[in-house]
Amino acid sequence: MNIEWQSQVRSVGRLAALGDSGLVDLAREDEFDRLLELAIEVTGAPRGCITFVNAERTTAFSAFGFPEGLDLHAPIEQSFCRFVVGTGRPFIVEDAHHDDRTIGDPAIAAFGAVAWIGYPIEDADGCILGTFCLMDAAPRRWNRTDVMAVATLARAASTAVALRRMS
Repeated sequence: MNIEWQSQVRSVGRLAALGDSGLVDLAREDEFDRLLELAIEVTGAPRGCITFVNAERTTAFSAFGFPEGLDLHAPIEQSFCRFVVGTGRPFIVEDAHHDDRTIGDPAIAAFGAVAWIGYPIEDADGCILGTFCLMDAAPRRWNRTDVMAVATLARAASTAVALRRMS
């Protein structure tokens, strides 16, 4: 199954909103790190990140569980984040090796993203800037609590983005 993502990811309006947010090239911020740490604690997922997505790459603004020194800037084609930003909907995968949407996807090898759950991070106008996502290198069934936690913390990250813009 091919998921169309390019037109929305590369839309001029979304990219302008991302640029206006001032978030793309900033250093990590404690507020986002705490949200991600809570998601990892609640779900037991070994890795996670908060990413912002431009036309060509994803940038991890906050990340936990990755090897030291790993470049957390990835070509957009090597990240499941493109599906969240491109469709405006959550993207949940229990086993990327056997999911029709992700079989053979470069994100599996690049980040060991076999199980993945991601929700949109939006600005105050509802423009999707990136994702709040967790992943596991092994197949995993994301339970109701996992899904609710990630959805809620993604909304909290969206609120933090909106408040940051207001100050």
